Amino acid sequence: MGIRISGMASGLDTEKIIKDLMKTHREPVNRLQRSKYSIEWKRDAYREMNSLLADLQNTLKTLRMSSTFSKKTATSDNDSVASAKIVGNPSLSSYTVEVEQLAKPSVPARAEFLTNVTDSKAAIGGSDFTMTIKKDTNGDGTLEEVALNFASTDSIDSIVSKINSSKSGVKASFFDGKLVLTSEDGKDFDVASTANSLNLDANMTYSSQTPGIPAKFKINGVEYTSATNTFKYDGIDFTLKQINTGSPITVSTKVDEDAIFNTVKDFVDKYNAIIETINKKISEPKYKGYQPLLDDEKEALPEKTAEKLENMAKSGILLRDPILTNGLYDLRAALSASVKVAADQTLSLSQIGITGPPNGKAAYQENGKLYIDETKLRDAIRNNGEDVLKLFTNYSSASNASDKYKESGVAERLYNELKTVMDKVTKEAGSVSNGYDDSSLGKKLKQTSDEIDRWEDRLKVIENRYWKQFTAMEQAMSKAQSQGSWFAQMLGQ
Repeated sequence: MGIRISGMASGLDTEKIIKDLMKTHREPVNRLQRSKYSIEWKRDAYREMNSLLADLQNTLKTLRMSSTFSKKTATSDNDSVASAKIVGNPSLSSYTVEVEQLAKPSVPARAEFLTNVTDSKAAIGGSDFTMTIKKDTNGDGTLEEVALNFASTDSIDSIVSKINSSKSGVKASFFDGKLVLTSEDGKDFDVASTANSLNLDANMTYSSQTPGIPAKFKINGVEYTSATNTFKYDGIDFTLKQINTGSPITVSTKVDEDAIFNTVKDFVDKYNAIIETINKKISEPKYKGYQPLLDDEKEALPEKTAEKLENMAKSGILLRDPILTNGLYDLRAALSASVKVAADQTLSLSQIGITGPPNGKAAYQENGKLYIDETKLRDAIRNNGEDVLKLFTNYSSASNASDKYKESGVAERLYNELKTVMDKVTKEAGSVSNGYDDSSLGKKLKQTSDEIDRWEDRLKVIENRYWKQFTAMEQAMSKAQSQGSWFAQMLGQ
């Protein structure tokens, strides 16, 4: 950069003069920087719209599945005897249930030692002792012996921990002044200990394993048993609660109308919200004369003023964008077109109560918003569930694109249309998750950044040239001033 002399001889504010001169030279860079901001705004706006479309597509994953429209609910006419819950796909509409015996779990072998301990963390005191546990851990009748040694400095808590970490086949706990040993597999065991201040042997009570009792019941007249009172039968979880001495109770299954209705409604609500947001974006007004602010321009303005001006410049960045405009049109077409489910049968959303806006002078302003006739939709789910399923999930194996479109269910068709739109937006604006951006706007952004870098290099050269010129001028003036002073001194003599 060399030596810079600023106004020492001339008295000029060289730095300000050069800065003002450079403003003119920086105009091409400023135009490029504003263009870069506009490209970034457009890219980010595209990606925001794509995120909304991806959210809608994700909702359709459920709506494409036939299991969504096959949901059922089970109802018991006497819930105090037995309750039921659908966990699979029941094959019958009703089941008779007779409960003859409730299951009782087995009680494992158990030894209890009454202690004089009140603080489980304190040392037990007294003398050291040994506990011996014998158990048939392999199930072959051979008793294996495990000896556990304890010291007077141990606490009840440490005793419990040592027993539980051993391979004795029992687990220990301490509650209400009692040290309790329980068989891990339920089988009987022997336990003995040398006496100490706890007097464990004298205060021990032991109870052998008590076998469990299975539940006995009949479903549709056929007798069954179960180790527990809750079991799965034909896609239904039954829970037995008490023996019924009278006539059998009935568990009925039916279509889960609420679950299916709510799934469809949630989709419609999300669709409406998302297309409303996108429609607003592509119809935002464009304010002429407003352009992105440069960093020094922002700093010179109050924060709120800068924010307002920037919002005005961003407005209309996707005005009448062809990708989004045509995409919304294709989505509306996918929803409104009938689905061919058989050679002589077609179905449409309007037949089950999902239509466009009501007729009226403002209907066109709804931009494809969907409306639900709740009564009509619930009636279709209740009485024509198969048609509702086909309308949303119908799958076409046709190789011809036109036939495939006509035969595909609404959810399948809409899912594919969303993918098409999203792919176009990604090609234009790239993706946040993609590290390398080879989209159209990404390439344009890189070109602009490279051009800005080239201009910055040129400006440095120009600025250095100005400094050299002014420095040379200052040096010349300084020399002239020195010579003038010398002549004045000579004349004065």
